[in-house]
This record gives sequence, structure tokens and C-alpha cells, in this order.
Amino acid sequence: MKIKKTLLINAPATKVWETLYTNYADSCDWASTVNESKEREVAGSEYMGRTCSTVFGDVSEIIDKADEEKMELQYHLDDTPFIMKAANANWKVKPLSVNTSEVTMDLDVTLATLPGLLMGWMIKPKMRKDLNQTLEDLKYYIETGKQSEAKIKSDKKYFKKKGNKAA
Repeated sequence: MKIKKTLLINAPATKVWETLYTNYADSCDWASTVNESKEREVAGSEYMGRTCSTVFGDVSEIIDKADEEKMELQYHLDDTPFIMKAANANWKVKPLSVNTSEVTMDLDVTLATLPGLLMGWMIKPKMRKDLNQTLEDLKYYIETGKQSEAKIKSDKKYFKKKGNKAA
């Protein structure tokens, strides 16, 4: 399943790049699909990785390539939820003017065979919807410095559920 989305953000490209790459491990600060995230070291790589608790389950990612000059970031999931077999993401930030940027997210997800066959009709629309929301979350966070309503609601639900499991 391939998803490619582009969005305009009213902010300098360097600010968008900072959120996506410099603060790569902090995606839980703005993405409603990511409730917890932290940096992790990757042996034998010049780049870091991150682990995330997401609406799709826990994932582990490794940056494959980052071009700070072109503002392009590529990473893959090396530990996926049961519904996924593999996933690769490419992000590009393009300055359009001093205070306007274009962000493109290009995602390629391979669903695991059994979940894909049995639940693909449900999973694919949800992923598209959630990824659209992630881009909107990014835009809102960068433009306002605040979390979106979707992010606040997602975290509240996640941490309430997590708290109940710990009890």
C-alpha cells in the first residue's frame, strides 16, 4: 500500500525540518498516531532510530538516510506491529517562500499476509485517515506551537488505557 501526501505549512522550512529530523525522537510531542516515542542507538549506523507506541501498535524505526541540505529523510520500520510486514517512509521539506513550506510524506507499507487478507479492507482506510491526521497534526504543531485536538484526545485515551493496564 503506497500513500503519498503533500501539505503546505505556514512556517520556514528549517522549522519543519527541525521538527521532523532534528527532533526525530520526539514525534510523540505532535503526532496523534504516536503516543510515546524515544530515541535509540542503532549499532553500525551513523543515524539513530526511535521506538514508538502508536495507534497501530509498538514500532521500531531506523533512519536510513538524512540529507540536511535537501531536507529529505528516509527511514524504515525494523520492528512492526503484527498487521505489518514492512514499512518505509520518505519525508521531504521544500521551502516555497520565507514562511511557507511544502511537506511531502511518501509511505510504502506491506501488510502481513493474514491480516492483509482478512482485514485489509478495514486497515487501509484507517491508515490513510490516520496518516492524513498526522500531517494535519504536524501543520498545527508547527504553526501554533501547540498539540492538535486530535493529539490531545489520542493521548488522553492512550494514557487512560495504559493506566488501567498498570493497575
